[in-house]
Amino acid sequence: MSQPLTTNNAAVDEGDLPPLVHGTIEGAPTLAPRGSQAVDRVVVARTIFVALALASVLFFVARFWTVYAAGELFHRLGFDWSLFYAQAQALRSGAGAAMYDQATIGRFLQAMGGAETSLDGWPQPYPPWFAGLMIPLAMLPAPAAFGVWLTASLLAACFLAYRVHQLLPELGSLGALVAILAAIPVAWGLFMGQPVVLLAVAVSEMFVSLRAGLDFRAGLWLSTLLLKPQYALLLGIFVLWKQRWNAVAGAIVGGVVLLVVGVVAAGPDSLVRFAGVIQSMSDLHNSVAGPQEMINWRAIVLAVRPGIGESVGLALVWGLSLLTMLAGLVVMRGLWAPTTPRFTVGFCALTLGALVGSYHSHPHGAALMIVPLAAAWAAPIFSGLTRAAILAAVYVPTLIVIWVTGVLEHLAVSSDSDVPLWTVWPNVLPAVLFMLAFALMCLDLEGTSRLRVRDRLRRAWLTR
Repeated sequence: MSQPLTTNNAAVDEGDLPPLVHGTIEGAPTLAPRGSQAVDRVVVARTIFVALALASVLFFVARFWTVYAAGELFHRLGFDWSLFYAQAQALRSGAGAAMYDQATIGRFLQAMGGAETSLDGWPQPYPPWFAGLMIPLAMLPAPAAFGVWLTASLLAACFLAYRVHQLLPELGSLGALVAILAAIPVAWGLFMGQPVVLLAVAVSEMFVSLRAGLDFRAGLWLSTLLLKPQYALLLGIFVLWKQRWNAVAGAIVGGVVLLVVGVVAAGPDSLVRFAGVIQSMSDLHNSVAGPQEMINWRAIVLAVRPGIGESVGLALVWGLSLLTMLAGLVVMRGLWAPTTPRFTVGFCALTLGALVGSYHSHPHGAALMIVPLAAAWAAPIFSGLTRAAILAAVYVPTLIVIWVTGVLEHLAVSSDSDVPLWTVWPNVLPAVLFMLAFALMCLDLEGTSRLRVRDRLRRAWLTR
């Protein structure tokens, strides 16, 4: 008999549950329709998808180059990364908690050719341990350091493609890679110098570790999301709720290590300063945070009621956000069976719920879904409508960027930073698309739950 899998108060024989193996569910019907003509149509559709993804990647390469050639390094290209680097430079100079002072950061931005004037008054909402980990890169000149950062991110994308290819082998190695790089969350994240592709590896390996029963390792990977703490919240609540104590222990160990790094690098006062910076950017309408461009309820509420009051708006946004995160947890209720298709799809929905339910979440954060989404795509749970909604959320912004900045504007690069290079879609569009995809994922999972209960009741009746 196989080893039973347990939950808080229940157990199930793993042998009764079909595992996910290299993109297929053992014992489940194939997703591809029967018949040679139907199979041919699937192959043609997949070939077209990979070709379009490759063309999109080539466009993004041209976009990166035109911005760099226009002298916009750190002013546009690598803008967010320049703030990480400036904070690390401040720590190297002995500034400590003063790395949160705009005047201190401004000196380093000016030295590296950044747009200091456009950053006047902007707090830097990144934890001290993030800046501490950036110190080795700060020993290099800014352009070289950014090159190392971008190379590491691209290598991380290649690793993610390896994982995706394991789950969806029909895409091929090249298809898996271009499918990742063609998505706006990844391309835009790379352009801005965000760590989202690196953090996507953490979510990927947390998911893989949970499925392999390596909970402590999963917790260690979870702790790395504290580099962007808003991404860790719901996943941390999940392992607590499921009483995966080894995962909790791993997350605590990793979190303590990061805390020590932050305190040693920037001093204990930096923790208080960091909390103050987060508070200063928590206003619903805060323009520095860019709430209109997020993928959460904050963006949707502001799109529907731009002039909504602060207190009413915050109450509405937080209420909707908490309900969304609760929905992400509810679909994961029941038996702890991490090798099953339902867990796979549920973890994907949970990850998306952590993004759309967060108060501060931009489109590039959706890169965290790469591997959980590939695994869920391979499972026979998503409906056709859900799959269409996911494709729209991930790739419609790509098509808009190519059409507007490529076809209409011929890759022109304005020196005016108010002229967008990426956010040329309606601001609220990504939030609506990702929220719709999340809702449909949850409905699909609830549908499978009802079918499973109905099947168990029928079997119980037949065995009477």
